[in-house]
Amino acid sequence: MPTSLYGSRLGINQVLTNLAQGFIQPDYVMKLLFPLAEVNDFGGQIISFDDSAYDEIDDNRADGTDYPEIEDTFTGLPFTLKTKGIKYKLPDKKREQTTNLRINWGDMAAQAVMNRAGLMHEIQASVIATTVGNYATTNRVTLASGSQLNEAAVDPDPVIRTAKNAVSSQIGVDPNVMILGRDVFDALATKFSRNFTNTAPDGLRQQLTETTLANIFGFARVRVCNAIRKVGNTRTRVMAKDIVLAYTNPAALEADRLPYRPTGSINIMQPSYGYTYVYRNNPLMYDPARNDEKGYTYYKLDFDREVVNTGVDDSGKIISGYLVKAAVA
Repeated sequence: MPTSLYGSRLGINQVLTNLAQGFIQPDYVMKLLFPLAEVNDFGGQIISFDDSAYDEIDDNRADGTDYPEIEDTFTGLPFTLKTKGIKYKLPDKKREQTTNLRINWGDMAAQAVMNRAGLMHEIQASVIATTVGNYATTNRVTLASGSQLNEAAVDPDPVIRTAKNAVSSQIGVDPNVMILGRDVFDALATKFSRNFTNTAPDGLRQQLTETTLANIFGFARVRVCNAIRKVGNTRTRVMAKDIVLAYTNPAALEADRLPYRPTGSINIMQPSYGYTYVYRNNPLMYDPARNDEKGYTYYKLDFDREVVNTGVDDSGKIISGYLVKAAVA
């Protein structure tokens, strides 16, 4: 992020900001569905993508006549970025007790706030991606007992194939990403492992991996969502039993393994299931400050953003993805 007089007056710390923007948490997978893309304003219109790219036109033209016109995007619903931030507190007593450990507290603070901010993004995005009402009626199914994938007699292939066809019939391309809840992956691992006849050395049974599933079902990426939401003493997986298939911007296929700093390769004018609009130069961190009265130093992070669906129909319902709700019991 370039330094500026404006940034300096705000007390932005470039070193800590670089650490925050370079943070990678490979277990967070929702950046695949909602890759981070920088925007210059806190509000505006979502750039959405409908099926107009498949409208038939007559491209025959005589010399000297006008060319037929096309547009491949439309402006969708309004968005407003949420101002988001976290403060990392370092009590003086903790610093003194760990003096011999030679801890770089700036680096520790940057990792801690970004890990928590990433988790909050993972939770928010998972809720959006697994809410039935966000999808067109043709792009969702809730499986009932007798058709759930953990049942021995149920073949998962028709379920996935139906979902892929529902997406491709509306946007003209197959979904390239599949996100599984942990319970779904475990059920498929149990089911497929029974069919793996090859054994590794020492008689170990071959294990199902995300890459194996991608090859089996024909996706560029398959990932498992492991995020846990803890409220009080209650812990729940944010996407335990569901499957989401999506066509996402191909430039974002490695987004879950890239730093959080938005890059120029993620172009919000490209059709995609969704994006995370991030305010310019965010995430960013400020110079450490003191609370002398309470005896601690603190480090602040700004990460202003909003998760938006962009692959939607005219009514705002998702057509660039498909939700399999209650895929397992």
